Amino acid sequence: MVVEALKLIREVEEEGRKRLEEAKESVARILKAADEEMMGLTEKAREEVKRIAAEIAARYAKEGEREAEMIKKAAEAEAGKLKATAASNLEIAVNLVLEKMFGLR
Repeated sequence: MVVEALKLIREVEEEGRKRLEEAKESVARILKAADEEMMGLTEKAREEVKRIAAEIAARYAKEGEREAEMIKKAAEAEAGKLKATAASNLEIAVNLVLEKMFGLR
């Protein structure tokens, strides 16, 4: 009976070691899978940040282009007014020079 009890204890100990080893392997697999998942999620997050940054940059670039176009149009309009004023003043200046040169008046 003692021999059978010792044999049973050894079997139980062996079964316990086997299950402990399986548990360690299972934990290692779970940790590896979790690490791979974390790496994948980190990479996805980085790519999402890049995508969002590109969207924001594109949006502000378009806004800048629109603002530049509005400034350009305003400057062209102002230049047109100045050109018209200069053309009008040129005619007056030419008439004044002619009057002074030829004594007209």
